[in-house]
Amino acid sequence: MRRPLAAFAFVVGLLPGVASAQRGAGPSARPTEVRRVEQTSFHAMLGIPVAQRLIQSDDPAARVRGVERLGSIGTPEAVEALVEAIDQSPVAMRDPRVRLTAVRALAGETKRDSVRALMMREVTDTTGLDGRGVVSPLAGVLRNTAALALARGGERKAVGALVAVLLQPGVGADAATRALHASPPASLEVFLDGRRRLSAPLAMFLGDNGDLRATERLRALLREGDGNGKMAAAVALARLGDDAALSIAREWAGKNDPKLRLAGAEALVALDAPEATEAIIGLLEGETTREDGLRLARLAPSAALAKPLAAALDAFPDDARGRVIAAIGRARGVVELGPLLDRPETATAAAFALATMPGDAARAALEKALAGEKAQKGEARRMLLRAATVRALALDDAPAGLREALRALRKEQAPADRAAATFGLVALGALSLADALEAACDPTRCDAVLAGAAARGALALPDGASSLEPLLPWLTRAAAEPRDAAGGGPAIDDVMAILAGVALLAHPDGGELPTPVLAGWAEAGGPLAPLAARALPARDDEAMRARIKRLLEGTDPVVRAHVALGLGRDPEPSAVSLLTQAYRFEEDASVRRAIVRGLSHRKHRTHHGSPYMQGFATLTMARDLDPDEGVRSLARAALDGRDADPRLAPPLGVEPRRSLAWVIIQPSEGRAAARDAPPRAARLVRSDGLAVPVLADPDGVLLVPGLPPGPASLSLGRP
Repeated sequence: MRRPLAAFAFVVGLLPGVASAQRGAGPSARPTEVRRVEQTSFHAMLGIPVAQRLIQSDDPAARVRGVERLGSIGTPEAVEALVEAIDQSPVAMRDPRVRLTAVRALAGETKRDSVRALMMREVTDTTGLDGRGVVSPLAGVLRNTAALALARGGERKAVGALVAVLLQPGVGADAATRALHASPPASLEVFLDGRRRLSAPLAMFLGDNGDLRATERLRALLREGDGNGKMAAAVALARLGDDAALSIAREWAGKNDPKLRLAGAEALVALDAPEATEAIIGLLEGETTREDGLRLARLAPSAALAKPLAAALDAFPDDARGRVIAAIGRARGVVELGPLLDRPETATAAAFALATMPGDAARAALEKALAGEKAQKGEARRMLLRAATVRALALDDAPAGLREALRALRKEQAPADRAAATFGLVALGALSLADALEAACDPTRCDAVLAGAAARGALALPDGASSLEPLLPWLTRAAAEPRDAAGGGPAIDDVMAILAGVALLAHPDGGELPTPVLAGWAEAGGPLAPLAARALPARDDEAMRARIKRLLEGTDPVVRAHVALGLGRDPEPSAVSLLTQAYRFEEDASVRRAIVRGLSHRKHRTHHGSPYMQGFATLTMARDLDPDEGVRSLARAALDGRDADPRLAPPLGVEPRRSLAWVIIQPSEGRAAARDAPPRAARLVRSDGLAVPVLADPDGVLLVPGLPPGPASLSLGRP
């Protein structure tokens, strides 16, 4: 059962119809161009009625095949038949999968009025309902794909329609904005067609889009527009690097009107003007502009902001104070952070800020705090030594005497003290993982708290996969434990399996672990399930394929993503088909990223024959039409021949100990922490999609090093 907990973290192919069409145009069709045209026409004549009947079918899969068939025929008659089928068939209109397939098939036909009208209906559909009258998980994918198709087509009418939607707040405007950012039109005139002057929303869009062609029109709006237009033009010009608004921004920053002060500050920050800091201070002093002041303070850190940020700290709501303290740290506010170490509600955030702040002053502040009377025992000592460890890992700038202090802490009786010390010593290379495990475990039992801390510490070591090898015997031992009552493999709550599970990061194929054990772990859920699921496709055979498919269609997107990563290593060529089929209607962007990564890893990705042409077609579609920029970027890299499969080792040139997460797990409001509660299991999903199974220290603190740059997420207990 999942415990009510709260976590706070600081974190440094081809469509089937295409294939059939190609098979129809075999060698016998090649002697003359006339012969090829005749055969295509004959195929279309027979194919269109069949496809139309399929679209009217009660079988959802048949309806999708019908759409794909019309798309693969591609003649003007087939295109119009497809639009008509979507417009006039109540069954098709209520089926998001049919509509998404149609949008993708028609993406190259936006020059046609009927196609543009269909696409615009999808962009502006705010209900997102499916045939059951509930919001479809594919609604956002469908809306954004249609917008991207219109923007990529570049047709003047299509782009103009997107601009009109952009000016009306709502989900349609968001989709239009993202699409036009991804595929800006070749001519700026499409934004200005029929408009004597720019509107404020359009001015902001052009500034965000970085299109220097808009400069003159923005200057005109700054001179002649209304109040909102002038403010938008000033900020947009500043973001384009044009200083035409500099003098008026200076004037606005001193006004009493909050809107003018904010616009002035935004422009000054964008232009990196000397007055920007004073403008931000003015925002921090106003109740209605304080949050914007914090946002700009984090964008434009300055030593002069440290004191005003500290003065405003208590005026912010509790959930924003961590961000304020981080901004003080970015402003190098060593003096301001010192007193915050003595306040329980701000101590950890202040310690983290000092731990990650470059410079001798921050290191000296930590050393002074460690030498103080309050830091000689208990929670304060533990927190400061963790901060010192983070500094050593993140900046290679360890406070004096850190290793000796950690060795002393390891001798304490409190489990949290010993866990914090074990983590630090292993992460710094002062204690080997093998020795730490030997100290934590004996032949009959194991101290999971200490072993879990040691396992996390090993993630910081520079020798990558070999650092985790001592965990493999413990993972094998956990696999040999008696099966649970359901007979599905070792009990997934076995903490030794979870803490030793990080070894699977270095063994994507599961190493020597038995296949039934991996399958049991994957299907049971919990922190170890994703890495176990990633390993299963390496064991793919006739018996295992059904279980792999079930996991790929399961309810946990993290597990689905790991199955997709594993399919990239599947020895069976048909794994490409599983990946392409999974991509078609996957609503979660993180899973689609994993699918693209899996396709990129296929060793035969440069082959031009079956089956990889199917994967090539999916990568091309993902590059051009996927709503998620991360998916599009990965697909571009894959098509360029790069392997995007996540690795335990960081990217070339990135030191493994530079990025880490500091997470604090606290009982939910109104709940007290149980003294004898078992170690808190969690999984941390890295920015590249790999899930790391971890155990928190007894005081609820998690330090997880060795992360690639980018945002991470945390799940506690079973997903």
